[in-house]
Amino acid sequence: MEKKYKLYINGVWVDSEDGSYIDVINPATEEKITEVARASQNQVDAAVDAARDAFDKGPWSRMTPAERSNLLLKLAERIENKLQEYAKVESMISGKTIKQTSNYDIPYIVDNIRYMAGLARNFEGKALKEYVPEGASTIRRDPIGVVAAITPWNYPLMEVIWRAIAAISVGNTVVVKPASLTPVTTLMLASDLEAVGLPKGVFNVIVGPGSSVGEQLAKHKKVDMIAFTGSTEVGKRLMELGSSTLKKVSLELGGKAPFIVFDDADVEAAVQGAVVGGLVNNGEDCANSTRYYVHENIYSKFLNALLRELRKVKIGDPLDETVDMGPLISQSHRERVESYIRKGIEEGGKLTYGGKRPFSKGFYLEPTVIETDNNRSVIVQEEIFGPVWTVLKFKEYDEVIEKANDVIYGLGASVWTKDVTRAIRATRDLRFATVWINEHGPVPSEMPWPSYKQSGSGSSLSTYGLEEYTYIKHVYFDISGATRKSWYYQVYGQK
Repeated sequence: MEKKYKLYINGVWVDSEDGSYIDVINPATEEKITEVARASQNQVDAAVDAARDAFDKGPWSRMTPAERSNLLLKLAERIENKLQEYAKVESMISGKTIKQTSNYDIPYIVDNIRYMAGLARNFEGKALKEYVPEGASTIRRDPIGVVAAITPWNYPLMEVIWRAIAAISVGNTVVVKPASLTPVTTLMLASDLEAVGLPKGVFNVIVGPGSSVGEQLAKHKKVDMIAFTGSTEVGKRLMELGSSTLKKVSLELGGKAPFIVFDDADVEAAVQGAVVGGLVNNGEDCANSTRYYVHENIYSKFLNALLRELRKVKIGDPLDETVDMGPLISQSHRERVESYIRKGIEEGGKLTYGGKRPFSKGFYLEPTVIETDNNRSVIVQEEIFGPVWTVLKFKEYDEVIEKANDVIYGLGASVWTKDVTRAIRATRDLRFATVWINEHGPVPSEMPWPSYKQSGSGSSLSTYGLEEYTYIKHVYFDISGATRKSWYYQVYGQK
């Protein structure tokens, strides 16, 4: 890893204008591992201007889909060849386990890029057809323009792929603002895009606080769209800022996923799914299973098995391939998560497992299980974004569906049952954009990752995800050749 990282603007690596840098801390050691130039207001403007010029004047938006696709395929191959390097850096800056980054995050990212590259070559509008007697119409999809991609710290590289690479695959240009805590792999990606020949100005990276850099991007008159992944509160703020110019806004926000276990479920399978669904990405995942609704007939069996499996979870150095769970992202975030544990106990919840700091160094926190019967408690209603789970009993189908839906979020949910009819009913009744049956977590590149309610708007991945970054345009052709069309009399003259 380099000692210092610069910003990437218009194909040039530039230092901080005022000499200020942002420290990047390893959450496992609490030590500084590098520093990144902090963008000034002028540099934000320069990045947007570069993206604007690259879109309006440059070749990218006018290239054939095949040309753009071939460049992205080269990028995918380059990342694949550097998989271990990317995986190690991603783990160091985020606290993710190397097991996850090397076996899932980076290979999945490579697959995402290859899928987008292929899909962009087959991105269709609507064939020419006569819908009125004297004319024919067609639909084409055009890139939106300049996209501000504001990405989070929990999936530093993956969300840049889902947002920025998706955008450029269909001809847009982008300004990426990665989270200040984890910008390194985004800058590595910029270097690799440069290496495979991406035209200058198409992909720009600026780093700085959301309160300044992010807000400047969101209200910038030359930015056509905001693509944001992060908290619901920040998403609301970006919508407000973007409204001054009626920007298109695509948001993937918070979640509070229910994990419903009916009494006919395979309890051992559900427990395995519960541990994985709750601990993926150290619990810092918007779709993590956080609310476990367990039928009263199997409640004790499920809970005892869950605690048994949690005792097997190995917490430690995320670069150790045998470790299952690394640290949280920062000291302040760990304190926030711990505050929810205290609130849960204050509201009558029973701390059944965990809740402690296992080591004196690093931002570690044990997985935590709190039993409660209060579906309106803070720990059940609000996104904690850490390894803190609530376990609640239920008796009837309608009761559990009502409780599961009784949150402001609508991202992911899972149902565990052997009853096919019940499973299908649940997919209809749950107000969540992804519903897994007897599983919790998989999202293939070919399937959308959309949102309901205050979990956002729009989608990532799949055809729907790429459509986010296009306008539809109606094109009409006169096919009569007549000087005066048959309907003109409706405006002036006679039939």
